[in-house]
Amino acid sequence: MAGEFTLAEMSKVEKDTLRKSVLDTLLMESNIMEIVPWETIGALATTIVRMGTLPSVGFRKINDGYSSGTASFEQRVENISLMGGYFDTDKAIARAKNTIANARAITQVMMTKAIAYKFNDKFINGNPESDPEEFKGLKERVTDLYDEGYTGQLVDFQCNGVGILNSETTAHAFINSLDSMMYQVKGHKVDFLLMNSKTLLAVRAVMRKARLLDQTKDQFSRNIDVYNGARMIDIGVTANQTTEVIGECETAAGAATGGESSSIYAVRFGIGEYAWGIQEYPMEVDDKGLLEDKPIYRTEMDWPVGLAVADPYSIARGIDIIADASS
Repeated sequence: MAGEFTLAEMSKVEKDTLRKSVLDTLLMESNIMEIVPWETIGALATTIVRMGTLPSVGFRKINDGYSSGTASFEQRVENISLMGGYFDTDKAIARAKNTIANARAITQVMMTKAIAYKFNDKFINGNPESDPEEFKGLKERVTDLYDEGYTGQLVDFQCNGVGILNSETTAHAFINSLDSMMYQVKGHKVDFLLMNSKTLLAVRAVMRKARLLDQTKDQFSRNIDVYNGARMIDIGVTANQTTEVIGECETAAGAATGGESSSIYAVRFGIGEYAWGIQEYPMEVDDKGLLEDKPIYRTEMDWPVGLAVADPYSIARGIDIIADASS
């Protein structure tokens, strides 16, 4: 399915009841899946053309020509990762009459939640160097940009052990740093700010006190916090249900420090222009029925996905953010 769409838009028009149930569960468990625009590329990789050096422009004398100016472009390859799973239920459990709910439906919900949590994690922390099967997440991408000379995409909030709720001074310093990070994004327009739950609650308190917080609702009537046009999102936890995708004690490289520093990621989405999701083909959910070699009912979910970034200024990361009143 070509063109730009999100899973939220797909859910509204999906007619297959099995696939729609999976889509809706993903949307309930993953805010980021709800908002990422997807492009179907029909391949396992795609080449991204990134603008490099602009051509030179000058002045000329009468009857003279202009100096030749040539623009440069960089080509980057973005790869697809094969994500999915089997929803297996033993025939004996599926046919038991004394269960309080449909066993296959419960298994499907549990597996779909696990897939959502996995995507959330890899969207931030994906690192093909440590696991070649996963796509590269925002953390590694910002680090790469910094190493390439795009140092403005990594912004140090310099909390230095003092929480943003500590005083009016620290709150204002945080807002200034947040504005600086958002300003680094192309067009100074950020679509989404991604953070963990503790940071979101603290940022919400800071913005509410400063009367800078706007709120709206999503398709499930959940409250959405908005600052300066950017939707603030708690990206949630990993599949173990306790570990935050964005940690509370990390360095710029994401390593544990024993402190309370966290990060906020700024993203601008746009297919072919900023950041966006890529898929070889749209998600497929197939009921395989009862397997021939074992008494198992199986449902298969298959989704070859990845992340693409065309403009280095479409993402940014803020570090050293203390989301409490500590001093």
